[in-house]
Amino acid sequence: MRLGLRARITALLLLLSVAPPCAVVWIIRERVLPLVRAEDEGRIADALSEFEAAIEREGRDAAGALEIVALLLESDPRFRAGVPGADSTASLMADAGLDCLSILDARGTVLASGHAPASAGRSERLKLDLPDTRSTFVEEEIAPGIGRVLTLQSRRVARTPRQELHLVGGRFLDADFLRRLSPGGTVRTLLLDGDGAILAASDPDNPPPIPAGWKDPQAEGGRLDIRGVPHSYRMIRLRDHLGRPVGALVAAVSLARGLALSSSLGAIALWVVAAGLLASLLLGFVLARGVTGPLRRLEEMSRRIAADRYEPVAGPPGPGEIGALVSAFNHMARGLAESRERLRQTERLAAAEEVARRVAHEIKNPLSPIALTLEGLVRTRQTRPQEFDAAFEAAARTIQEEIQRIRGILEDFSRFGRLPVPRPRPSDLNGVVSQAVTLYSGSSPGARIVADLDPAMPSVSLDPDRMSEVINNLVGNALQALEGRDGTITVTTRRTDAGAEIRVSDTGPGLPQEVLGRLFEPYVSTTQGGTGLGMAIARRIVLDHGGRIEAGNRPGLGAEIRILLPWGAPRGAAGGHPTGS
Repeated sequence: MRLGLRARITALLLLLSVAPPCAVVWIIRERVLPLVRAEDEGRIADALSEFEAAIEREGRDAAGALEIVALLLESDPRFRAGVPGADSTASLMADAGLDCLSILDARGTVLASGHAPASAGRSERLKLDLPDTRSTFVEEEIAPGIGRVLTLQSRRVARTPRQELHLVGGRFLDADFLRRLSPGGTVRTLLLDGDGAILAASDPDNPPPIPAGWKDPQAEGGRLDIRGVPHSYRMIRLRDHLGRPVGALVAAVSLARGLALSSSLGAIALWVVAAGLLASLLLGFVLARGVTGPLRRLEEMSRRIAADRYEPVAGPPGPGEIGALVSAFNHMARGLAESRERLRQTERLAAAEEVARRVAHEIKNPLSPIALTLEGLVRTRQTRPQEFDAAFEAAARTIQEEIQRIRGILEDFSRFGRLPVPRPRPSDLNGVVSQAVTLYSGSSPGARIVADLDPAMPSVSLDPDRMSEVINNLVGNALQALEGRDGTITVTTRRTDAGAEIRVSDTGPGLPQEVLGRLFEPYVSTTQGGTGLGMAIARRIVLDHGGRIEAGNRPGLGAEIRILLPWGAPRGAAGGHPTGS
């Protein structure tokens, strides 16, 4: 669509005020935010690298500490007489800087333990398989007090004069160890066991949630929410010296800084754009008064013509081209008003002539039988007076029927010209339909009328008298379509989101295609002798209810009329409101 001058000026000003700040914000978002995200990912990578380096470092330190303990047991005279007790083992463990230390015999029985004195006498033969050249992950259940903890342990052999001892010890991978991975606390870490249970967290009082995909061996990271704050995380799978999985390390970093920066950039962009829009509007207002003001007046003239308003523009025409244009418009408006009035008079006369022609045509048909009947009575009286009484009774019935037909024609034309305004109120639609079905039941021997009513149909805002008239008309038309043959007429009600639906269908021959598109126009009829106003009246009543009515044919099943009534009362009509759907 081609824009006008004022719209193009305004669009250009808006573009000049919005495009530069948006471009700046876009560049910042594309350049700065990726750097922030890369920095966050870098902090996670640094924490994971520090974890791997710390594991290697702690393993070397633990192995060296076990070597020192082994030398003490082999050379210190205090330990030549026998195995150190729990207190001595704890002292050796503390002096060596170890978090755990157990002394086992050659069969794997715990002789003494510095970190778990209660384990003395228990068989831990599997620890004899720990490597003596490097440290490995071992999950310990230390009772009482410590519970389950992941450790980094190795094994050393100490040969005393009395027996060969196996020293197993190392360091705990606990909360203190995890906190050392991120000195500033910007990276939150979590240690999981093989079943996904939390063994340790850098913040034990507020551990991050366990990632949903931690079981997936292919998963290396993703996003998770910690108390409503999005975080990015990565995982390292932990395995022992035999390659068996023993758990996972999860490192997460908050994305709040990047989101806050993005939000700040959005707010800045919004303020800049708002300021640009305001400046553009002010500048556009000034330009409109100086440049597009006369064009706006011309636009108002065009709108008046489009709205069939032909009154002249108020005020003096003014100088220049615009003044000449206003004078020409006023002259044109007066001419159009006169032409419009002549056209309306012509249309009213044509409509009156059409109504008169239709009434004359419809009344002429019953007048012919009346005239013929009267002529027959005269001839009978003159030629066969003895048969006059019998002929008079038959003739009287014929005349009464034709007079009744004329009265019906006049009533239809009268009603079409002055239909009463509906007064909608909450009503039982199923009850209105049931009355119509009951009224027509048995009226045609071969016809069967079926009511398929929605039992959950709520109250509908309608005028029962007017709507009953519509349904009676549709059912009557369906009976006429059957033409006395056997068939079925079905009246259906259904509740839909858009409103209450009524369908009247029959098993007759259907509506002709040339009539289908004009069925609701006045004077269009599908029956012999009909006025063609019934469906027009029905459509008028439905439209007054704010609804719509449609006609169609079902393939091989006859005609169907569909009515949809909205749940709310029609605008401008008095009445209540339905209970809803």
